[in-house]
Amino acid sequence: MLAQSPPAPCPAGRPVDDIIAEVKKQQSKKNTRNFPQEVCTFGWCREPARTPPTLPEPASSVETPSTGNTSSSKTPKDTCDEAMELALEAAHNVEVGDYYFQNKNYNAALLRYKNALKEKPGDPAIHVRLGRVFEKLNQLLQAIEQYQAAEKLAGPKRWSDEAHAALLRLQRPRGGP
Repeated sequence: MLAQSPPAPCPAGRPVDDIIAEVKKQQSKKNTRNFPQEVCTFGWCREPARTPPTLPEPASSVETPSTGNTSSSKTPKDTCDEAMELALEAAHNVEVGDYYFQNKNYNAALLRYKNALKEKPGDPAIHVRLGRVFEKLNQLLQAIEQYQAAEKLAGPKRWSDEAHAALLRLQRPRGGP
């Protein structure tokens, strides 16, 4: 009897920047600039929609966050598919937010980054991007909150380092030497 290998881990937990890089790699292969409908990242593939989108059902009065230990009938694949859809939406929002940020449209970038944060709240890169936007909008308390959140999260060192440096810069006393 052959032993089955464990299923590959769901790539939805990967940093948003890794997801963006993977999608861009696919775009360059297909020579397209639009966010693709068919995406394969890190072994996971989004199946193209076969039916038109429908309006979601109204939420029940008590929603349980997806923690992996639900007693529902969802399979691990279904759970991963849902998480990946959110991760791809977050990646798209970050990519568009970065475009707006580079073009100094900070309010539009703020909206996109906030949407990305709703879809992928545990990603430090999104918190740092929000911190940058809040700084540009001179909303320093919100910037500090975002940098502190980024510093507490696990992820690529680059983001925690940037958050730490920003906090040092923003929290030092003003008007002194």
